[in-house]
Amino acid sequence: MALDSKKIIIGAPDQSTTGAVSFADTSATMPTTAIATLSGEWDDGGYVSEDGVAVTPSFSTTDIKDWSRNSVRTLLDEFTGEVKFAFIQTDYDSLVAIFGSASVSKTDATAGHGEQITVKMGARMAPAKAWCFSMKDGDARARIVLPNAQPVIDGDLTFVANEPIKWSVSLKCNADSNGDSIIILTDDGETTTTTTGA
Repeated sequence: MALDSKKIIIGAPDQSTTGAVSFADTSATMPTTAIATLSGEWDDGGYVSEDGVAVTPSFSTTDIKDWSRNSVRTLLDEFTGEVKFAFIQTDYDSLVAIFGSASVSKTDATAGHGEQITVKMGARMAPAKAWCFSMKDGDARARIVLPNAQPVIDGDLTFVANEPIKWSVSLKCNADSNGDSIIILTDDGETTTTTTGA
């Protein structure tokens, strides 16, 4: 493989017109390319903290050894995947995605008050959702798709004067009907030119 700096893609959010984080019911149509437009089934999430998005795949294995104690085969015991990020935008849709509609309620703005949101935490979890993280680097695109991921609030909620409120989320990645938990899609943006003969 030749060295090609154009194949170096950074993970900057693609949020020029929509949020870089999207979520939907697990029955939604999943994107199959990094440049495909998401269907109307997907909702936009808010701003994510400067720490970005961390994907942690984990393969648990067992080695089979022969009589002389040499490893001769490796078996997969378990695959788990986890994606972590933090919303720094506090809005109704993002909070419902994290906590579930049973835990979040909203009162629309009136002449006397702004939009009011109540988040109630207890021994309950939000339903699993499909998640999509869209990134861009010039013409190049990258996308992380989680077909079935369980959101869990992860970490302290801190309220200080010089930082945004961070809603730290851990997404536990479950397998879809094909056995896939995490799908990463890229498009290097290098299109071909078509020439016609004389």
